[in-house]
Amino acid sequence: MTDEKIQELWEQYTGLLRSTNRPNIENLIKWLDESDFKIAPASTQYHNAYKGGLLQHSLNVYYCLFDFKTIIDFMEIPQDTLILTALLHDICKAYCYVETTRNVKDASGNWTTVPYYQFNEWLPWGHGEKSVILILQQGVYLNDIEISMIRNHMGFTEYDDSRRVGKLFRICPQSNLLYYADISATMLFESYDGPQRFIEKIKLGGRNLTECMELLKKNHTIESMGTKYELAPLDAVVDEKKIIEVPFNGTMVKVYAPYGDGLPF
Repeated sequence: MTDEKIQELWEQYTGLLRSTNRPNIENLIKWLDESDFKIAPASTQYHNAYKGGLLQHSLNVYYCLFDFKTIIDFMEIPQDTLILTALLHDICKAYCYVETTRNVKDASGNWTTVPYYQFNEWLPWGHGEKSVILILQQGVYLNDIEISMIRNHMGFTEYDDSRRVGKLFRICPQSNLLYYADISATMLFESYDGPQRFIEKIKLGGRNLTECMELLKKNHTIESMGTKYELAPLDAVVDEKKIIEVPFNGTMVKVYAPYGDGLPF
């Protein structure tokens, strides 16, 4: 992502935060601005694994919340709660990613250096709870519902006591919404197979999944780590010879090994 695009997203992000008029919100914005939050990836490989990916993911989650507008209206969740919980749920990832490089072969078989992120958390305080702690440290008040939403935004996908997660979902059903929005943003818009299975189906005039896959396979290739690959079917068996997996847009994608020997280059 370009620096210009990151700045554009940052202005949108901070504008939304300021619109909440929450006391001490400027303290939090300053902390985020001085951290690596704006340029950090959202993950090392699963989704938005690129510069600015975390900032973009946070905005994606906010906009995905409005897919559940009927429930939001029924629960009477205020706008400032939606903004704060969506935009701040993953600030725990600030200061966690280290940009490094690794050597891979390009399409011509030449070794080239490409950027690569490693996860190196310096304060392992948890995930959702860590975001809550960081927000409160900057003096921004969160009510019980907001704390519950941020704390539980990983839902049952987190390595946590499922009884605690389920109990909090029951006590604070609003926390389900942030979880749904986070999953929607990650799986539908920020992963390889989400857009392929859903967005392309709409663009292709309502054809069924099988027809869409056949059309996409005809001339569909990706570039990963400097090498172009032909996509394999989503249901292909990874045998590490003909079919391998390579990282692409934050997830692992099934492709045909270029030389049929299991090596990615």
